[in-house]
Amino acid sequence: MKQNRLIFYTLCFFLIGLFLSCGSDDPTDILDTSALSISASSNTTAETGTVTITVSLATSLPLDVPVPIAYSGTATEGQDFTGPGSITISNGSTTANFAVSITEDETVEEDETIIVEMGSSGLPTGVSLGSSTSVTITIQDDDTDSGGSGLNIGDDECPNDNSTDQDNFGCDRSPSVSSEYTESVSGSVRTITTNGIPNHDYRSQLANMGITALSSGTETYAMDAVPTLANTTTSILDGTNEPLYTFGVAVNGVPIDPAPAQPFIFENTETGEFNWDWVFEPNNNMRAVGLDCNVSHLQPITSNNTGVIHYHGLMVDLPNELLSGLGSGTTTPSSPVQVGWAADGFPILYRFGPDANGSLKELESSYQLKSGNRPGDGVSEPCGSYTGKYTNDYEYVAGAGDLDECNGIAASVTLDGETFDYFYVVTVEFPVISRCFSGTPANDFRKGPGN
Repeated sequence: MKQNRLIFYTLCFFLIGLFLSCGSDDPTDILDTSALSISASSNTTAETGTVTITVSLATSLPLDVPVPIAYSGTATEGQDFTGPGSITISNGSTTANFAVSITEDETVEEDETIIVEMGSSGLPTGVSLGSSTSVTITIQDDDTDSGGSGLNIGDDECPNDNSTDQDNFGCDRSPSVSSEYTESVSGSVRTITTNGIPNHDYRSQLANMGITALSSGTETYAMDAVPTLANTTTSILDGTNEPLYTFGVAVNGVPIDPAPAQPFIFENTETGEFNWDWVFEPNNNMRAVGLDCNVSHLQPITSNNTGVIHYHGLMVDLPNELLSGLGSGTTTPSSPVQVGWAADGFPILYRFGPDANGSLKELESSYQLKSGNRPGDGVSEPCGSYTGKYTNDYEYVAGAGDLDECNGIAASVTLDGETFDYFYVVTVEFPVISRCFSGTPANDFRKGPGN
């Protein structure tokens, strides 16, 4: 019995030894998968210096891990930057660093990008790429040109005025005629009749033209009473960026007209022509445009020597008339306050409204100032940094705020018994008043010759 047991144990030891001796001597065959990731010390850099790139393993391994590196983007390898074609994470380590060196040049050019990406070719068994396989570096150009190339001219070298102002001319006159405003709905049409006189003080900045009285002629607007969203948006500007539509009418009858109707814009000093791609933003050029405390002014009508008043921006006195203290206050009202109707039939609220979840709050614009400098040379189009002086200084960034490209939101709101599934908002920040329609604008708001 003891001899049989000894034979059994000897056979077991022999089999175990045979199994081990037949096993692979490649340590990667028994390794768990370890994922690679990549990161940069900075995502932006000037035209000098280096950016450190780090390649990392999720877990250390008992072998060297070579990782191929490739480059793409708008920058040119060997001309704008240099970097290695591979990097090795040493046996037992989890990271390895390498430098991307930026090459200085004297060329005035747009900012350029370097995309640094890990490859999978030749990776050891058990090593894979993780979710982060590349990193982007932006090279910020630091060269300026005062010789008219039209690229990245800084404010110091820019020949045109790049200043802004929010200084209004005040409101020192009371209308001599009372505001008249009525609206009615018949079927699917809403009709508004008004004399266009505001229900608050104003200022006549056209007194030097003999225009000191407001026009009180009757105006009628017809729009959709059951508005729907269109498949595409419609700009208030035409194909040459000149005003095509009045955006809407306020509940006191004053037209809401954010776009300049006269050339308050950058002028080409060589040809004497106006560049409508770069119009003064009224809300940031209040003195230059001649605006009063309600960001409004008179439009001259030479045939009867009177003027039509219209809003270009934040009409603080109108909401104050509707709810005391609302105009420039910060307290959220108990319910939304409507200040007008857009040309497509949707309501216009002042600052506060229900968000997509139905919560009443101050709704924020999704527009932001562009970064960097304008592409102009100061002759045919403006140069200098984006300051908000021109409407084109801003860009829409989806999701940056509560509102869409037309400064509206698809949310339910009930006003005087009528429920709408979309509305516009007058915001404190640009664009203040929308510059496009989400529905279909009515012809009564289309501008004719001389408007």
